[in-house]
Amino acid sequence: MTIIELQNTIEKIQEQLNTGNIASLDSRVLSTMRKELFENFKLTSFATSQERQEKWATLQLLLDTLKERQTVLDKQGEEFAKEAEAKIAAIKELIGNETNDKVFTKDDLETLKKQVFETGEFIRQSNWPNKERRTTAWDRFKEYREVVRLKEDVFYSQLREERTKLTEQSSSLTQAVLYAIRACHPDSAAENLADIPGMIAALSNTNEPQQISIDKEESKSQNALKIKSEGLRDLRKFVIENRDGITREDKQRIFAAIDEVQEELDKAWTIHKEGLQQKREEWEERQKQREQKHAEWEQKQKEFLDRLEDRLAKQYAFKEKLAVVYEKQNAFWERLEKRIINQQDYIQQINTQLNELEDKYAMTSDSKYREKLSEWIKGKYSKIEEVETDIKDMEEKITDAKKNIEDLPGRISEVEKSIAEIQQKITEVKQNLLA
Repeated sequence: MTIIELQNTIEKIQEQLNTGNIASLDSRVLSTMRKELFENFKLTSFATSQERQEKWATLQLLLDTLKERQTVLDKQGEEFAKEAEAKIAAIKELIGNETNDKVFTKDDLETLKKQVFETGEFIRQSNWPNKERRTTAWDRFKEYREVVRLKEDVFYSQLREERTKLTEQSSSLTQAVLYAIRACHPDSAAENLADIPGMIAALSNTNEPQQISIDKEESKSQNALKIKSEGLRDLRKFVIENRDGITREDKQRIFAAIDEVQEELDKAWTIHKEGLQQKREEWEERQKQREQKHAEWEQKQKEFLDRLEDRLAKQYAFKEKLAVVYEKQNAFWERLEKRIINQQDYIQQINTQLNELEDKYAMTSDSKYREKLSEWIKGKYSKIEEVETDIKDMEEKITDAKKNIEDLPGRISEVEKSIAEIQQKITEVKQNLLA
């Protein structure tokens, strides 16, 4: 190898160091580069020993830099390997040893699966210090991953078996409960009343059914409803206490049937109570309605009286307001007429000034002065137009004000008439309340 070739190799690696590309090289590549540089140096022919010594000094600096980078990568790789192995060990700790008969819940399995996924994503990185260590870790990780998969299969297999068993037991129990619920329906045959406590006792595995007595003919209806209502209540309590042995679908069927029968029982109770107390309730209702209507009428009369008095006060206030407006409108148009006279005088003054400016404009020969006079003249004409517009607006306002003044006496008269009517109505309402 020539010294030029060696120099080119050194410069190429130095350029990688200077541009930061060295950070993308792993420890193995750095080691290979160091060996290659050293071998190339040995194979290079130097003209003099001084030249060899100078190139060696340059090469030594480059080799040291590569060595330092390789040391950093080795350290980082070791830290990554320790962290990856710790994550794998954490999975093993969650799984437990082979002699451990730990029962995994669904949450436990979800936690394990999440840990396995995150660990797998982590150890897929290429930061391992060497291939052998990575292979060992991957083998251990795959072993634990397979254990987790098997435990998940066992868990769901047992869950399916338990659900099948629960479904069979629930179906049998549900049929018996539904039969008992139907016996509690208000339209079920009276001879079934004696069966209700016995059915509940059988479901609850007790041998002490409640004794029933329905000897009195006049209380048969009430006793029947009471037995059925208590039986339905006991059935609801039984289902709640044994809900773990009934599937969700069967519980929905049972509670739907209970709610349906309960609704019918409520209706039956309502009819029964209405039949016993109909006359007394009708009289109480009529009395209550009379009292309520009188109270409502009295309340409405008081509210109406309050509204009348409030309206009367507002009408008095409105009358005073109209009187004030009347005075203000008179004063307003008088002020406007005085202002119009002032504005007309002001126009006369402007016309006088305008005549003077026009005379000066006709007599002067200075062009600049004529321009100023022209602007002043235009300004005077604009001011006259502005004042005339103002006078026109004030004349319109005077017209409006005089029209308002003409209308106000009639409006005041109407308000006075309204006040008299309201006072009369207030007197009538007060007499009605005292009657």
